[in-house]
Amino acid sequence: MKAIIRNLVAACAIAAALGGPVAAGPLEDGNAAYHQKEYAKAAALWQPLAEKGDATAQYYLGTLFAEGKGVTQNDATAFTWFQRAADQGNVAAQYNVGASYASGTGVDKSDADAAKWFRRAADQGMAFAQLNLGLLYAAGNGVPKDSVEAFKWLQIAFRGLPAGGARMDVAHAMQDVSAKMTGDQLDEAKQRALEWKAKPEVK
Repeated sequence: MKAIIRNLVAACAIAAALGGPVAAGPLEDGNAAYHQKEYAKAAALWQPLAEKGDATAQYYLGTLFAEGKGVTQNDATAFTWFQRAADQGNVAAQYNVGASYASGTGVDKSDADAAKWFRRAADQGMAFAQLNLGLLYAAGNGVPKDSVEAFKWLQIAFRGLPAGGARMDVAHAMQDVSAKMTGDQLDEAKQRALEWKAKPEVK
């Protein structure tokens, strides 16, 4: 199960980078520069915005430091920017903070902190965070071992993921978890998953 977390952490950090709409201005100009592989220019455009507290710019800048594009690669600096964006409710940054704690990248490894940040991102509807949170509950890493909660989060993640590798990983994990559950526990987990609704954090 830990291997799945590691694989998804890497895949998601790249997939989630620079997603979503941005307002016109330096943020958008930086986005355009990034897509043209002018990473140093993107960093120069995003840095002032990030320092003024723009959560999206903080997340983008963290991504550059994580990948070593346009700046010297530095996991600790990447983590600092992800943390600042995550504190403001940026869901992709929250995921990356959780991933950093899970793998001990740029910060001391902590399953409890990983679970806390995956939970915040999961509550906002990020499927990869939901998957990782489900795996943590299944293993009892950073949270009490709880098959019902594990299955709930895995089922929610399964609904939110596109067809393919990650979704297949969830299906296998659900089989593993459900094999250790009673019928009542399975019904309870499915009911919790059915009643769950994403709660975006108010900015």
